[in-house]
Amino acid sequence: MSVAERIRRPISDRELRRRWDATRELLEKHDLDCVFTQGNNMHLGGYVRWFTDVPAEYNYHMTVLFPADDEITLIRTSGSPIPQWGLRGVKEVLYAPFCPTLNYTADLEAGLVIDYLRKRNPKKVGYIGLASINAGLMKKVLTAFSNVEFVDITDEFDMIKALKSAEEMELIRETARIHDAVWSALPAIVKPGMYEYQIRAEVMQLLMNLGSEEHLLFMATAEPRKACGMSTFQYANRRVKEGDYGVLLIEVSGPGGYYCESARNFCFGEPYKEMQEAWDVAVQAQQLTADLLTPGRPAKEIVAKYNKFVAEKGYSQEGRLYGHSQGYDLIERPAAMASHEFGEETMEIRAGMNVSLHPYFIDKVQTVYINDNYYVTEQGAEKIHKTAPEIIIL
Repeated sequence: MSVAERIRRPISDRELRRRWDATRELLEKHDLDCVFTQGNNMHLGGYVRWFTDVPAEYNYHMTVLFPADDEITLIRTSGSPIPQWGLRGVKEVLYAPFCPTLNYTADLEAGLVIDYLRKRNPKKVGYIGLASINAGLMKKVLTAFSNVEFVDITDEFDMIKALKSAEEMELIRETARIHDAVWSALPAIVKPGMYEYQIRAEVMQLLMNLGSEEHLLFMATAEPRKACGMSTFQYANRRVKEGDYGVLLIEVSGPGGYYCESARNFCFGEPYKEMQEAWDVAVQAQQLTADLLTPGRPAKEIVAKYNKFVAEKGYSQEGRLYGHSQGYDLIERPAAMASHEFGEETMEIRAGMNVSLHPYFIDKVQTVYINDNYYVTEQGAEKIHKTAPEIIIL
């Protein structure tokens, strides 16, 4: 059996080799014997899939050990083994029955990493994504190799990962096409009398039928002139009535695991005055920031200009995340995030990035959210989603 027979949309061998070559150049630059990283889910665990085309899933840690002079070693929990036809560039898979809710099993996972490194006797080891590597593993590895120099190469690696190849961009565009198809179908899905959880279920089923791999949906509805926010499934027990409006955020990956995200407001009949006014400002804000997606611009500058614009219009500023790159991860660097005391984004916008921009206004009388993806070129940003920047009338 082959990869092509079983995997709905495998990444090509050529693309995997491109990634491995770029990583080895980075290892050579820093004189590293190997590098390791870790992930434990699909929507924010993309380092693992980037190296292997094997997704980390279900909150079980999967560790990638990438040596300068050999193929990859994967470490994962016992269970259903990865079939040989699904392993490309992977020399071995080491299994142990560890689980994050069974604290005492953490030593099993760390032990496999330590044994691997001892056999290689490295002098200098890199790591990627400290925020993704569990603390127990990092502590035990550093303790076991006090004479080894460990180097954080995340910043440089994240830039490599953020610049998408032509093959990756085609997968991203396919994800956007799935989103656009759902927006076209939304008026046929949302009906008065449905519960919000039923609407979510219908949207998710359509997404799955269209080829989406991972599904994150946020949705809420409200009466006119009341804020609705954006709820998770736990708070989706409201019944939709004639005259209501709502917000839907679709954060899903397409075949191959590449993310886009999109959001629109919807309403029964014409939108009321306050919502339409806020929507028009949100559309202007999104276009203003899309025009700022030019190579060499600091990502943090985008959110600063966005906040200045919306504040002048009388709407809420963004204190968290206004925009960000996407790929195997729902949120990738660079991030257009407001600067904070304990850290800020240092990466610049570059040609080849897939960037999501999402103005979000909420106050006492409305909630407005528009979200689309843009491909950054040397000449500026190209909008990937094709759905018009309009409130969807049901």
